[in-house]
Amino acid sequence: MTNTDTPMLEQLEFATTASGRRIAFSQLGAAAGQPLIYAHGFPSSRREAWLLRDAAREVGARVISLDRPGYGDSDPDPKRRITDWPDDVLCVADALGLARFGLIGVSGGGPYVLACAWRLAQAEAEPHGLQGRVTTCGLVCPLGPIYRNEQLEQMHWAARTNLRIGQQSDWLTDLVFGGPTTAMLERWPALVENTRSLVAPAADRAVLANPETNAVLNRTIADAMRNGAPGARRDLYLYTHDWDIAFQQIDLPIRLWHGQADGTVPIDHARWYAEQLPNARLTEFPDEGHYSVPFRYSRAILAELIKPAT
Repeated sequence: MTNTDTPMLEQLEFATTASGRRIAFSQLGAAAGQPLIYAHGFPSSRREAWLLRDAAREVGARVISLDRPGYGDSDPDPKRRITDWPDDVLCVADALGLARFGLIGVSGGGPYVLACAWRLAQAEAEPHGLQGRVTTCGLVCPLGPIYRNEQLEQMHWAARTNLRIGQQSDWLTDLVFGGPTTAMLERWPALVENTRSLVAPAADRAVLANPETNAVLNRTIADAMRNGAPGARRDLYLYTHDWDIAFQQIDLPIRLWHGQADGTVPIDHARWYAEQLPNARLTEFPDEGHYSVPFRYSRAILAELIKPAT
C-alpha cells in the first residue's frame, strides 16, 4: 500500500497538447496525496511551488505545478489568452489520469484559476471536460482585474508604471522588456531581491530574509526570463486587457486568502473578488504580506483545499 506521506522529489515532466505544444510540470508533496494543480505568479515558474513542498507532504497534498506557455520549460504560445489555460490544465490532468483535482492560484496565477471556474460555469453551453472533476478552488493573494482602472490604481506606483506598459503597443513592451533586460535578469535574477522588499511589510521582510526562500524565488525569475521571456511578456499584455471572464456568473465555491498589509497586490483586490464572486469566502490576515501568507499559512491553506467536501 502506498503511504501518502511518501515525499516526491521534483522531476521535470511534460504533457503534449493536440497541436504538439509541450507543457512542463513538476509534482511535489505526498505521492499518493490529494492532487492540487498549481498556477504560479508573475513573473515566475512552476518552481515557485517548491516553497510549499514540506507543507504539502505534511498535510497529504500532491501539488502539480505547471509552467504557463513561454515560462520555464513550457513551449510558448504567442496567441494564448487567460481563458485558454483550462485546456492546459485538462491536458496535464488527462496525462496523469486524474479523475478529480483541486486548483490553487497564487498572485498572478489567480486569474488563470478563475478562468477554470468561469469555464465550469459555461459547462452546459460548452462541454470541455472540467465538469465534475474540479473539487476545490483557492486563490492566495490574487491579482485583481487590473484592466479595470480601479484595480490598477490601487497598485504601488512602481508596479503600476510597469503594468501600464502592457497596455501599450507591442513595440514598447519589446523595447522595455526585450532582449537586454531579460538576458540580464536571467543571468542575475538576484537583482530583483531589492524590488521584492520595496513595498514589503515586516512580515514579508522576515520571510524574504531566508536565503533558501530567496534562492527559490530567484530561480523562478531566471526561469521566467529564459529565451526572451515570451510567457511573462504575454502575461503583461493579458493582465492589462479584458480577461473575458464574467465573474458574477461563477458559482463554484472560491476560497481566498490575503494579507491586509500586502504591498504587492493590495487587499482591495481580494475584497473586490469577494464582492463580485457569488460563492466566495475571504480570509484576511492582519499585518501579513504577499510572501508571508503563502509561506506561513501554507499548511492550513493546503489542508483546507484537500479536505473532503461536506
